Amino acid sequence: MRILYVISSTQTGGAEKFLASLAKVIIQKWHQVRVICLKPLGPIAKLLQTQGAEVTQLPAGKLPGKQIRALRKEIEQFKPDLIHAMLFRAIEYTRLACAGKDIKLITTPHFDFSKRPFLYRVADCLLKEKDTLTIAESVSTGNYLIKKQHYRKDKVYILPNGVDKNRFYKDTSLRKAMRDKYGFHVKTTVFICVARLAEVKEPLLLLKAFRNVQMRNPDVKLMYVGEGEERAVLEGYTQRSNLSKDVVFVGEQDDINAFLNMADVFVLPSKEESLPLALLEALQVGLPCIVSRAGDMPLWVEHGKNGYVIPVGDLTLLSCFMSELSKPDIRDMMAKQTIKKSNQIINNFEKYSSLYQQVISNSFHVKTN
Repeated sequence: MRILYVISSTQTGGAEKFLASLAKVIIQKWHQVRVICLKPLGPIAKLLQTQGAEVTQLPAGKLPGKQIRALRKEIEQFKPDLIHAMLFRAIEYTRLACAGKDIKLITTPHFDFSKRPFLYRVADCLLKEKDTLTIAESVSTGNYLIKKQHYRKDKVYILPNGVDKNRFYKDTSLRKAMRDKYGFHVKTTVFICVARLAEVKEPLLLLKAFRNVQMRNPDVKLMYVGEGEERAVLEGYTQRSNLSKDVVFVGEQDDINAFLNMADVFVLPSKEESLPLALLEALQVGLPCIVSRAGDMPLWVEHGKNGYVIPVGDLTLLSCFMSELSKPDIRDMMAKQTIKKSNQIINNFEKYSSLYQQVISNSFHVKTN
């Protein structure tokens, strides 16, 4: 099969990492893979290339017409058996580029559009019928598409994100090695956030909550794993608050498993989410988690059992629950529940090859209630 992936970005976000993991599996099945990106190529593009995928960036343009025409030309030249588009802009551009063509198109939004401008949602409604199938990676996204965007039930398939359990696992020796590397004492509580440093992830809210915790308990650390436009703001706040010794920015990292093993608590207070890979990876390592009530995160973090769930933007509760999880006995109790919860995580990447075959042969049907 010739599979064409179209994605808005190849920076290190959840959707981009998902594509890298998926493409690796698809390439191993001896399928020919090409990836087209709308924005300048980022770290995930290099990873995709090392895995054997051909990666192309569309020419930049102030108006979408130029990129849509270029995408249409790429499609005509590659002649894919199937196209899989991810993220909003890539999905809409691909739908337009496929207009008038008999092409199998799968889309994966990776989030709902509830907080997007009204015109975005209208455009999506107008173009959605071009899809052969829409794959929602979370129940919340699937429900939104059906109930609010009026997608047909028989064209929306919910396939939750999964984790490669060969790459993410609890490792006490790795924990010690990483703590030695960064000079963290064995009893120091380390909070970790693995995410883009973007406003939607609320990294500044987390930093303010950490400051509240650190004022009462100095034996705590906060580590950000990821890059983004908010880094300068965060570093400025860290310096003004005299937290430079307690807050660590490590940027993009390849071995996320090592950093998760070093930590004690995973925190992700995002404004909006679907089902973030970073959360599932943290659960797989056995970390108690503090998350916002966004997307499917509350389905995986059971409040008071394997972590805490806060309303979006609630600094007070975030501070309180971080203080609570700085206590080892509570953490240990919740970590046991996290391990149990992680048994529900399934690596779904292998399912895509079969799914693609069924879509191409018109033999796939979504079961609806």
